Amino acid sequence: MDTIIDSLKTYDAITIFGVIFFLSSLISCLSKLLTTLGSLLTRYYRKRKGLEDKDTLIQNTLKQHQSEIETLRQYEAETHTDVKEIKVLLESHIDRDNERTISSFRSTLYRLHMEFTKQKYVTPEGLKTFKEIGKVYVEAGGDDIYHDKLEPEVLKLPIHYEEEPL
Repeated sequence: MDTIIDSLKTYDAITIFGVIFFLSSLISCLSKLLTTLGSLLTRYYRKRKGLEDKDTLIQNTLKQHQSEIETLRQYEAETHTDVKEIKVLLESHIDRDNERTISSFRSTLYRLHMEFTKQKYVTPEGLKTFKEIGKVYVEAGGDDIYHDKLEPEVLKLPIHYEEEPL
């Protein structure tokens, strides 16, 4: 340490003050530079932290949406299955209903046919009823005896118009 003090004695006061002033200016500049870098790093960190927070929020929202989508897919699959079951039940019910309709209307068509052939004529109202029942009978799936026997025989009968009283 003595050697440093001895070497400083060889310099004049202006040089020493110049060096001290230069070093203090250098330290001041470095301090300002470090402060500026510190504030920039702090802003960068905060910005990055904000982006990380946003990224985390987006990821959480995405996971929530994916979970909701999966729930909706399961619901859609269950609904699809339920609709298929309902469709099968409806088709079964329609088939049974058509069988009942065919049976009931076949009986009605036979009864009307026997009534018309027994009286040897048909009235316009009776013919209209017979054809309407025959149409529903065919739409329900019955066609075996109606077109082959009953309808041709009823259509061969004369139409008897009832006279209106005066």
